[in-house]
Amino acid sequence: MINNLKNIIENEDSRNPHTDIELAELLNTFRENITKLRIEASIPDSRTRRKKLIEYEIVNILTKQPKISERKLTEKLNAYGFIIARSSVNKYRKDVQEKLFVPEVLKPKEEVDPFEDLIGSNDSLKTQINQAKASILYPPMGLHTLIVGPSGSGKSFVAQKMYEYSKTTKNFKENVRFEIFNCADYAENPQLLLSQLFGYVKGAFTGATEDKKGLVELCDGGILFLDEIHRLPPEGQEILFYLLDQNLYRRLGETELTRKSKLLLIGATTEDPSKTLLLTFRRRIPINIEMPSYHERTTNEKYNFIKMFFENESKRVNKPFKIKRDVIKSLLSYSCKGNIGQLKSDIQATSAKGFLHATINQKSKIIINFQDLPKQIIGEIINKNNFDEEVYLFSHTDLIINESDSKENENKEMRAVSVLMQTETIYDFIENTYKTMKLENYTEDNIKSILSERIDGEMQRLSKISYKKEMSYEILKNIIGTEALEATKKSFQIADKYLSNLDSKLIFPLAIHLNSAINRFFSNKVTINPNLNNIKQEYKEEYKAATFIKEFIDGEYDINLPQDEVGFIAMYLKNFKEDMQIKTTKIGVVVLSHGNVAKGMADVANKLLGVDHALGLEMDLTDSPNLMLEKTIPLVKNADQGKGVLILADMGSLILFGDIISARTGILVRVVGRVDTLMVIESVRRALLPEDTLDNLADEIDSKKFLTGSTFVSPIKRKKVIVTLCLTGEGAAKVLKNYIETSIMDFDEDIEIVPMGFFSTEDTSTALDKIGHSNEIVAIVGTINPNYNNVSFVSAEDLLSKSNKLLHILNSKGKIYRENTLKNYIDLELIHIENNFVTKNDVLDRMTKKLIKQQKVTGEYILSVYKRETMGNTFLEGGIAIPHGESKYITQPAISITKLATPILWENNQYVSLIFLLALTEHNGKEIEDLYKLLYKDNISQLLLESTSNEEIHSILTKITL
Repeated sequence: MINNLKNIIENEDSRNPHTDIELAELLNTFRENITKLRIEASIPDSRTRRKKLIEYEIVNILTKQPKISERKLTEKLNAYGFIIARSSVNKYRKDVQEKLFVPEVLKPKEEVDPFEDLIGSNDSLKTQINQAKASILYPPMGLHTLIVGPSGSGKSFVAQKMYEYSKTTKNFKENVRFEIFNCADYAENPQLLLSQLFGYVKGAFTGATEDKKGLVELCDGGILFLDEIHRLPPEGQEILFYLLDQNLYRRLGETELTRKSKLLLIGATTEDPSKTLLLTFRRRIPINIEMPSYHERTTNEKYNFIKMFFENESKRVNKPFKIKRDVIKSLLSYSCKGNIGQLKSDIQATSAKGFLHATINQKSKIIINFQDLPKQIIGEIINKNNFDEEVYLFSHTDLIINESDSKENENKEMRAVSVLMQTETIYDFIENTYKTMKLENYTEDNIKSILSERIDGEMQRLSKISYKKEMSYEILKNIIGTEALEATKKSFQIADKYLSNLDSKLIFPLAIHLNSAINRFFSNKVTINPNLNNIKQEYKEEYKAATFIKEFIDGEYDINLPQDEVGFIAMYLKNFKEDMQIKTTKIGVVVLSHGNVAKGMADVANKLLGVDHALGLEMDLTDSPNLMLEKTIPLVKNADQGKGVLILADMGSLILFGDIISARTGILVRVVGRVDTLMVIESVRRALLPEDTLDNLADEIDSKKFLTGSTFVSPIKRKKVIVTLCLTGEGAAKVLKNYIETSIMDFDEDIEIVPMGFFSTEDTSTALDKIGHSNEIVAIVGTINPNYNNVSFVSAEDLLSKSNKLLHILNSKGKIYRENTLKNYIDLELIHIENNFVTKNDVLDRMTKKLIKQQKVTGEYILSVYKRETMGNTFLEGGIAIPHGESKYITQPAISITKLATPILWENNQYVSLIFLLALTEHNGKEIEDLYKLLYKDNISQLLLESTSNEEIHSILTKITL
């Protein structure tokens, strides 16, 4: 076992060495045995094994940033691959700072190793670097080497490092020659390729007017790197074979192998050497280095590549960068088919877009947002929902680069310009969109097509903005002048003669637009409308009216606006017609969740109601609010049918996004920050009603009482009533009411007694209809039977004789008096009164461990409880919490209960004194309902909070009838 133990430790991650418990699990033994073996073999414990390495990293960080905060230091170490808590970092930092000098063991080696700065030198590339070093060190002049790997994997970079390393060895001189030649550059002309490699003599071919040395001759005693060596023709491979075998070659046009050159050959190829290189040639290349693809690199290495490339871009433009965590996560997660080279190219394109935004907005710091990523990455990430814990470790914070090198010096006066003047005109929209798409290498045809679609969307967005006329006209007058405002009003009047139902809200955006159009004309700026031909065909009436407006403006200002401008005016007219504003169909419904829940709830609602109306989107648990927003917007656009969209989400942060989504899409949006299946069903049912509105639907759904953050829902029922009805009038009916309340029933449920006389201002049936409209009539008691809708009748005689007929009816109606089902799931041993817990996690850990110990749940249950807590708050009014986990980990349904002596903070300033941990499945709906009723019965919560023993709590919860 000792040999296995040593082998595991030798190959462990030095940044996160195995603990004795982990080693015991790997070797299927007890921890005590591992500890004993380790001590006998003089192997230090895990903390000691990584101490030197982590202290070395801390010294390096503190040398550059001596005042770095504890949090930032911890984040950096985690980014380097260490899994370490902030408290541990604090101890290590103190140890390092207490020392008067850096220990010798922590000092970097004086000799320079060119391979050390290769990302992955101690991990993914460790074997490859050892091969490369062996290739250079082997006497007398190294071993010929072939580097194989996919495009963009770093083959050329490794060859460069081999050359740098060669200068530190005895096999090569310090000024050793290094030549690089890409065979692909001359693949279409084999003769020219060979002449470049081996040289030629005068007259060897047409144009060879003098002798010329080739790279082979120039590299005598040095290194020749042939990139894409598989493009070397067979003839060239044969000539190289002789060179490598006998150090002899000939120039083109010579007949004998008389020339000598002794060199080290390094070749690189993306192809399978066995299929592209001659066998005799391959035999002369003993070292074969296989480079890993980007996807085979560790997450730490990928992060370091990303950081390095952004650092390079920061230096290039001499500005600090702030890369948002969504960008880091996306670059760590996307397919990156072109490997490291592709990553570099994508980061350059992303940086260029960020640089453009910073330049336009006069910012000295470049902020890289998710929207700056290339289009193909955004599309891939939005449709990707898998959770990678390692990726989260490296992307949970923003990346700051070179911030200390520059300070933001924004022009505040520029930002103080009127909000109205900052309003983006259609020209700004087109020009900015065009620049962005050019950066993404769209063709002109694609740009024109996409711009046309986006302009339509932008026009629709503008048409849905609310403008207050009184304020708008005054501001407009101050900005564009009285003359321009009056010209716009007249333009509106012109259009109003030819178009019906034109919305007067058009005046505000049209004034801004016409003002910009006139200024562009006087500034000699070109105006292009990519959608002009379609507008002429599809908006014929609006185009005609826009032509009259153009003629009017031309005459007023003595100008000649281009026809493209007529198209823009026509689009404004089309989108500000009142008949378009009121055109509605249905309210859209979007369901969002963390994990695989949303689509299932949407499907259930759709199937139940026979529609395909609800749309579901499932989020990655690590998605930030910004990324959630980007994923949600396309779904909202798809769901919109004219009356707005209701979003049901299990993440409270999205509540804040309703206005943002509305502003960016022009779609009315309401967000309810909780969701379960019944909510979705009810929302879809209501959304299909033509008379319902988004606000009414959202308000009503949000007001219904559901167990927050839970998949269990309290039934929404009408209030139960008993009607007392007497022929002699309402006074006698009230006597019956008092008798029922005092003599027959000890109410455990809120049942109202409603007295009424048989003869009243309206007939009895109508009066009962009014009561039954918002209530459930469970029985009618009185002197005369109205025979109303099959409602049970109890005569006054039966009631006064105490026949218990009324109680029988109430019991048959259900749930007035019935056995409390909770007693089957509440065990005395699972009830605790605690004085020492101070945090939510303490409580959850203790309660779940008790359930596991009693074999009510499996070990995985505790993690599912914490995951549920991240999805939504489980706090109820009155200082009560109902955490719960996934039912698949429950072996025997149970409820664990803890009463705290001192309330603890649960979430969002909500304090809890009573916790019910629900280990219940989807088959325990009745128990959930009973618990909910009990907790909200008069004084029950107070009785539980005042209880001093688990027996007392058990009695209250199990013996009260429902």
